[in-house]
Amino acid sequence: MKILSFVSSLDLSCGGPSRSVPMLVKGLAELGVDITLMTIRSKDMNTHALEGTTAKLKVLEPSFSKKDIAKYLADEKFELIQIQSMWDWPYHKLMVEARRLGIPYIVTPRGMLEAWSLSQKKWKKILAWGLYQRKDVQKSACVFTTAKMEAEHVSELAITTCKAVIPNGIETNAYPCKTSIDVVKKQVLFLSRIHVKKGIEILFDAWKRIHSDFSDWQLLVVGNGEAEYVHSLEMNVKSLGLKNSIKILPPVFGEAKIKLYQESALFCLPSFSESFGMVIAEAMSCGTPVVTTTNCPWKTLNETKTGWCIGLSVDNLEHTLREALNMSPIVLYDMGQRASKLIYDNFGYRSVTRKTLHLYEWLLNGGEKPEFVLK
Repeated sequence: MKILSFVSSLDLSCGGPSRSVPMLVKGLAELGVDITLMTIRSKDMNTHALEGTTAKLKVLEPSFSKKDIAKYLADEKFELIQIQSMWDWPYHKLMVEARRLGIPYIVTPRGMLEAWSLSQKKWKKILAWGLYQRKDVQKSACVFTTAKMEAEHVSELAITTCKAVIPNGIETNAYPCKTSIDVVKKQVLFLSRIHVKKGIEILFDAWKRIHSDFSDWQLLVVGNGEAEYVHSLEMNVKSLGLKNSIKILPPVFGEAKIKLYQESALFCLPSFSESFGMVIAEAMSCGTPVVTTTNCPWKTLNETKTGWCIGLSVDNLEHTLREALNMSPIVLYDMGQRASKLIYDNFGYRSVTRKTLHLYEWLLNGGEKPEFVLK
């Protein structure tokens, strides 16, 4: 089985896919799949997960052409291609060439077909959808979604291709669970790409309402974003009079990132849209309970009492933060321990990649439809 996985950028600034895609490729290589990860060169490519595996890396220069793609696909003779997002022109180029050469391909939208994403640059996307993007998706062998909610949203767009529901996987050993309550601070952590989609302004408004009652707590906002937007958030913090209780910090990686997860009493991602939310799984793996929204596929937080999944509003977020911050430290700590076990049991990258390999085998060889494949 010879597979190509393509994502346009592995730059660390690109958020979840720069971590989840290499982990998927790593897991497939460990299962013996002849797999190549193809991407476009960027400054800080996250390729560390591939080290020590048999996975190959193909890096395209930003000036690559359709001819370059055509020649590469013809020479390598891949049996199946997984396209790890959409809308960007390189994804369309690759799908057109795959169809021309008769190579089946899987489309992984990674949130790009969610309502919030479709509302951004709306008219451009309506035009692109009508001209080529709907055809690209409809002619795929399968649409690979990371949650049932995402699969349902794809179906609502009249895409009749089958949908697989396989979550992202994480390397749980790389995000170890906190082992002592002594490391935990009175600290709420937002760690993600700093973008309007993430609901940061709503978080600030909710924090404004509660901060006088929790004056010994801090809110940390950690990540990278467009300088102009980050500056607007800094001005927002100043105008709300919250400079002493909200800190906006640059992104962290490796041990520094794990330390932030572990020492935070609570993690908060009040997003308008997530197809999965890698940072949610990472925080939970580190033993930190999570507050997120029903725009993210994490209703299991309510069902398992490992956090809160709420409708996105300032009122709801205020109420939930008050509830969480009023809990005793040991109750929050125990909630985080259960969250870590949930991730370990259900979202380890090896179990996820076994499902992905099963999907590849079914698409190429037929047989009984896997239980995670929806029509």
